[in-house]
Amino acid sequence: MMLIWTLRFAVAAIVIFALRKGGEPERLVAGVLLATAVLDVFNHAMFGEPVFFLVNPGHLVIDVWSMIVLMWIALRANRGWPMWVSAAQIIVVLGHSSKIIELSLVRYGYFAMTQMPLTVQAVALFLGTFAHLRRQERIGNYNAWRLDRSWA
Repeated sequence: MMLIWTLRFAVAAIVIFALRKGGEPERLVAGVLLATAVLDVFNHAMFGEPVFFLVNPGHLVIDVWSMIVLMWIALRANRGWPMWVSAAQIIVVLGHSSKIIELSLVRYGYFAMTQMPLTVQAVALFLGTFAHLRRQERIGNYNAWRLDRSWA
């Protein structure tokens, strides 16, 4: 229980750090992580506490939404770290998909695939925001988004 609360406080501190110090991509990713936490509270109010031997429909919807938004950010941001955040979210959605396909999966594997990527996302957001600050000190303001949108 102590580990869960430590992780939650660390993620909250990283989100606040990114919202205050980050560029637009850092703030958007922090906003998505914050929105998923808030939506999760409403999800638990509607569907109850999650059990890891069934797919929670609310978690599935929230996770698919955040995967789409994080992929959009990763493909357009002028940074590399959002790809890590997006990849971790894809793992979460794959965890739901595998659980839907095969209900006999071990519940610890489902837990690991749907809950542990948040740690990767928080670390990537922290390192990305820190790198943004260092780059800004070194070269000044720079474009937050890729300029070539001919493929979009």
